[in-house]
Amino acid sequence: MRLLVTGASSFVGAHFCVRASAVHEVVALHHTTALRLNNVTPIKADLRHRRDVNKVGDQPFDAVVHLATKVKGKGARETNQALMDAVLSFHRPVVYASSTVVHWDQESPYRESRRRDEQRLKDSGLPYAVLRPSAPYGPELVNHRPRHKESFHTLAGWVRNSPVVPVIGNGEYRRQPIHVDDFSDAMLSFLDKDLPSRAFDAGGAEALTMNEIVGTIASAMNRTVRPLHLPKALFVQLARVAPDFDPDLIAAVDEDEVTDNRALERSTGVKCRSFSEGVRCLL
Repeated sequence: MRLLVTGASSFVGAHFCVRASAVHEVVALHHTTALRLNNVTPIKADLRHRRDVNKVGDQPFDAVVHLATKVKGKGARETNQALMDAVLSFHRPVVYASSTVVHWDQESPYRESRRRDEQRLKDSGLPYAVLRPSAPYGPELVNHRPRHKESFHTLAGWVRNSPVVPVIGNGEYRRQPIHVDDFSDAMLSFLDKDLPSRAFDAGGAEALTMNEIVGTIASAMNRTVRPLHLPKALFVQLARVAPDFDPDLIAAVDEDEVTDNRALERSTGVKCRSFSEGVRCLL
């Protein structure tokens, strides 16, 4: 099968391309970050522009794996709409990486963008599968550096180098981190069969508070660290000037992201590892 992958230069995108290239032919779209992955055909294209959409559409491919998104900043809503416009215009089956943010109670432009994308796929009549990962993590790739540093790598760096680790709020909100290889394998499993045209939550085998996540990383490093709980409002203000963070998402960070993986496991056969099992990849 020949796959077209959007957002291939992101952390999740590059890992998926590496995983997929072992079993499929991969055409990887990138926009700003150079892409040099073995057995992957890179194409520089910006799907916001009709000329590039036409160029990509002329390529032969069997399905689209849509991983590209703009989380924050001016024009994020319009960018994500244009990306989905392009993906739907190719008239191919789609596997779409959404986010568990769709379940959050607090409104944000990013949450609404993800919900709208999912609804557009549902209304398109195309075969599709939507996977909503909770906190993807995994190792750094030797030959690729994404434009935005992956948050678990930043967290591991704090644990490695400091006796205190800054944590937003009380740290009691829960996440269910999913290893990027498990997430990639789940997406690939859908491509081996008829797409079910439904959405699935995707998380690791255990839900942990942020305090427990810090403790799990520290234990794997044989380190003793202390979480430094800082006001959420402080991080919201910092996120307004920090390129890797969205203030709207920070404002909702204390909502739990806990998933039920049973439907995903029944449909794919992929049993996601726990964070305590996968954490050593961050060392």
